[in-house]
Amino acid sequence: MVRQLTNPGAQESYTCQSTFVDFSDPSALSKFDVQWCPQNSYQTGSSVAWRLTPECGTTMVYPWDFQFGKIEARIRVAPGSGVVTTILLAGSAPSDEIDWEWVGKDTWTAQSMYFVKGQRVDPNAQYVHTPGDVAQDMAGGFHDYAIELTQDSVKWYIDNWLTRTLPRVDGVPFPATASRARMGVWDGSQTSGWAGSVDWSNGPFTAEMQWFRFTPYC
Repeated sequence: MVRQLTNPGAQESYTCQSTFVDFSDPSALSKFDVQWCPQNSYQTGSSVAWRLTPECGTTMVYPWDFQFGKIEARIRVAPGSGVVTTILLAGSAPSDEIDWEWVGKDTWTAQSMYFVKGQRVDPNAQYVHTPGDVAQDMAGGFHDYAIELTQDSVKWYIDNWLTRTLPRVDGVPFPATASRARMGVWDGSQTSGWAGSVDWSNGPFTAEMQWFRFTPYC
């Protein structure tokens, strides 16, 4: 079932169709809209690579929405000061947004955060590492990441381990309309030190995604 819903300035396309995209399939990238610098999103044979160059990073968008559901991906994040890797859910502007982000100056921790109508609600990102007693460098290999949005909560996962739960509470802003998956890399040099500054002599910088899963809850 597919339902079209058009909002001022944006079109949202809701579906109940689950999808699994394996980037070893040569046609996999065609299932996404590359909305920023398409030359920097390319398939390697076993993954899609996202490259950050002095000209630009890149953003891939899965062109379907859900009201509630889960996105999952197997990603190796990009190392390097100033380099930001992200996978997120976002709605139409002013957007609700739910993020996983990694800054390349510290690829041992992942950052979970959210926004409501474009405004940051929690003042500080929550920092987590890979599950287990020994943290792993998330730029050194692939790990599975997920964001799950339901009527009652948001949940963030690493390698099937629930790392954070945001419960919905009456009267407290909640990112209920974050509906579409976006992912890629970008230059965080202008973020007042949060991501650090890019040293382009060490570039280009590359993250990779091996697969992506989109599961609406209908």
